Amino acid sequence: MGLNLPTIAGNHERQLLACQSKPGGPSDQYAFDQTSPLQRVWLASLPGALRLGDVQLTHGSPHSDLQYLLDDIVAANLVPASRATVAQRLGQTSATLVLCGHSHMPRLLQLPDGPLVLNPGSVGLPAYDDSDGGYHRVQTGAPHASYAIAERVATGWQVQLLRIAYDWQQAAQRAADNGRPDWADWLQSGMAT
Repeated sequence: MGLNLPTIAGNHERQLLACQSKPGGPSDQYAFDQTSPLQRVWLASLPGALRLGDVQLTHGSPHSDLQYLLDDIVAANLVPASRATVAQRLGQTSATLVLCGHSHMPRLLQLPDGPLVLNPGSVGLPAYDDSDGGYHRVQTGAPHASYAIAERVATGWQVQLLRIAYDWQQAAQRAADNGRPDWADWLQSGMAT
């Protein structure tokens, strides 16, 4: 917000803002209680998708902030979706790079005759469970923060998927102190068992 960087909203921004009219889930309600009215106005102004030149940003799929773009739910776990499924979910685009999120799973997929699709992962939640689309677990297998650096080079996009250590024990303790022992486990293990 302070840097005025291009930013999009996802499902939790939407769910946080819904807490203005009725109590939300524990994480969204906690986030709502920690934000100021000015921050909520800013969150409400964020678009759900954004185009920056030939780079497309979307939280989930272009059609829903709750639909995974690069992943499918199989036997209560996330697995990489096929190229055909990703292309169908993405639809027609002239973008050369599509940045997505939602699943928190670092993934990179080059569509034939299409864009490179990148999910950088999650800086702060490497595992969780969810019931949208049917109960499933998302687990990266490690507590590290995840992000990506994408650089345009002469031959296309060069991407580094990075995993870094941070004090996840402190983050887990804070989650536990705020009534989220599930988050504490996810933060310190990267597993949702």
